[in-house]
Amino acid sequence: MLEKNHRQKRRRYRAVIIDGKKIMKALLFISAAGVIMGIIISAFWGGEKPDPLPEASEIAEQTPSSFTEAADESGTESDNTDKGSMAESLKKIVRYIVGFDPFTPSGAIAAEVHGAEIVNSYGIIARGEELLPTPAPTETPAPEQPRGEGERSDIAEINAAQNARYDDYQIRIGNETSYAVDINGMLAEPLSFDMSGEGPKVLIVHTHATEAYAAEGAVDYARDESDRSMNTSENVVAVGDEAARVLNEHGIETLHDTALHDYPSFNGSYADALESTENYLAQYPSIRVVLDIHRDSIVRGNEMAKVVTEINGRKAAQLMFVVGTDENGLYNPDWRENLKFALKLQNKIDEKYPDLMRYVNLRKNRFNGHTTKGSLIIETGSSGNSLSEAKYSITLAAECIAEFLNGLK
Repeated sequence: MLEKNHRQKRRRYRAVIIDGKKIMKALLFISAAGVIMGIIISAFWGGEKPDPLPEASEIAEQTPSSFTEAADESGTESDNTDKGSMAESLKKIVRYIVGFDPFTPSGAIAAEVHGAEIVNSYGIIARGEELLPTPAPTETPAPEQPRGEGERSDIAEINAAQNARYDDYQIRIGNETSYAVDINGMLAEPLSFDMSGEGPKVLIVHTHATEAYAAEGAVDYARDESDRSMNTSENVVAVGDEAARVLNEHGIETLHDTALHDYPSFNGSYADALESTENYLAQYPSIRVVLDIHRDSIVRGNEMAKVVTEINGRKAAQLMFVVGTDENGLYNPDWRENLKFALKLQNKIDEKYPDLMRYVNLRKNRFNGHTTKGSLIIETGSSGNSLSEAKYSITLAAECIAEFLNGLK
């Protein structure tokens, strides 16, 4: 197994996100790339400008046949469509080579500032109130604060199940993009991959591996205490261990990358996790699913939230699937396949545990979702939950995931 293991003595730390030098470098790269690509595309076209291509959302609303018929109504429209297709093909090649979209400023900046891809709940979770993420940790390790010192605030239990505030039941998406999504249509479509063949099929990684949990039974927390830890027995790596165990026990061969990708550089965590994931995929091309296990961080004022429900008499941290897209410019052509996979898993888990899952969160950032057609982030509880609650919930979910994946063999 390709595994970077940074196991060290237990320390907590904080990290700075924004890197000004990288932003400046990205802006310079945009300018240079724009000039070069302008020359190439101009030469390719011979000075002719095709009609504007439709937006992705417009294409999604039309069937392939109706779009082709509309384009072929006249020779001029057909020629322009052909040129537009060739231009888009060129752009796709460039996006694939550089790993992001150099034709949009947000694409290059997002590619450079990896710390900008932070997964936290920005949506309204309960009582119509906005719950904001806690600040990201700083890079320099801070001395531990003994419990009981410093100002303390409450940990509030919240039922964040996707249907907790509704009378009807359905799968719900927290859509933070401009893309339209047909949930029922995606549920009816088959996946574009299966689980046949030999070799490992699932890879578990942790882009933000140092995300940790509250102490068992805690009802409050010290506001100056970090919610991260490098001890893999108490952060999300321990949750990943549990998920890998359950999947393997149910016949889904699973690998677990235990590297601390967010240490020592939080800014480079997604780039580091991507490198590791690509190494696994190169060595094990049989991998179909990549699960990036995180934990959420939700505060309201000074109050920290724990997302929790009760299943079989035990408290379980609620889970949330996060799916990235290409809206911020990063190359991610198969994000709809990732979303389709998330919706099918959500439906499977809901059948058995209707209060375990929060809404599916569709985001503008990529979150390394381009690596496979079965790539997802799983938010396992929040910083107010205990580790035992997170382990219990991932065990329940992993059993359902294994049953679903076994059905694809």
